[in-house]
Amino acid sequence: MLYFLGWYMTFVDYIFLVIYFLECVVKLYVWRLGYFKEAWNIVDFLIVLCNIADLLVPVIMGNEVNILQFLSILRSMRALRALRVLRTVRFLNSLQVIMNTCLQSMQSMGAIVSLIFLFLYMFAVIGRGLYSEVDPDRFGNLTSAMFTMFQLLTLDDWFYIYTDAVKRDPGSFHIIFYLMMYIATEYFIFLNLFVAVLVDNFQLTLEAAAEADAERKAALKAEEEEQNEKHASMIERQKMSENLSLASSVEVPHIKRTIDDYYEEHKYNSGDRQSLGHLFQLLAAIEYQGHVLRNQQGTLSKVIELVQEVRAF
Repeated sequence: MLYFLGWYMTFVDYIFLVIYFLECVVKLYVWRLGYFKEAWNIVDFLIVLCNIADLLVPVIMGNEVNILQFLSILRSMRALRALRVLRTVRFLNSLQVIMNTCLQSMQSMGAIVSLIFLFLYMFAVIGRGLYSEVDPDRFGNLTSAMFTMFQLLTLDDWFYIYTDAVKRDPGSFHIIFYLMMYIATEYFIFLNLFVAVLVDNFQLTLEAAAEADAERKAALKAEEEEQNEKHASMIERQKMSENLSLASSVEVPHIKRTIDDYYEEHKYNSGDRQSLGHLFQLLAAIEYQGHVLRNQQGTLSKVIELVQEVRAF
């Protein structure tokens, strides 16, 4: 039964190794060197390499290899892949807020933790100096005293520390004041201050997230309005171009006049009057054709601008 279970787990291990290997190969084929720009991809790549080495080294060099112990330790790093779940739960805004709060509170919490351990060391030195003979198990040396002080951060067994000291030496009743001062300083002040920093940063992170969300919505709204304006402008220009093309296709009516309407009959002979009439007809035709050409040029310019705007959009 145990042999079958071990074989089954080994088989499952190889299956997951193949899946991870194929994942790396596909990502390398798609992203090329861009695959190594993300830290998580580098971690995955190193884990797969270690697992492949752990699989191939026994086959190539045999089982008596000391490096296998090191590689077997690296195989446990595969469990770190479970942290990748945090990258896939981006829809949980509350989780993102908590993570941002913890990251932003590192500096403030570092100062508070330093104060906590500073006072812990101070009280451990005082307790060792005062109660090392009364309670050598808890205050016999600096290490045990610091461990006792750290235990008191959880308010665990403080009453037993007092009762044991009083039983051994009734004159050591003042240890209760020592314990009360330490608990009040570390637990009720510094630990609550620690929580206050987290709450304050959590509130700041919530406000920053709300502002960022409002800015994002405003940007999306402005972009949507801009797209609507561009679309309306395109429709308006298209209508204008259609109207211009329609206007250019309609012939301009003109009234045919003769030379008699402009010059008196007795001033010019029949040949001159015929030449002048023909000249005026040519001038009218040139003016008409120029008007048509200008309309066509305007229509063509509008069409070109419309095509450029459609491509840019």
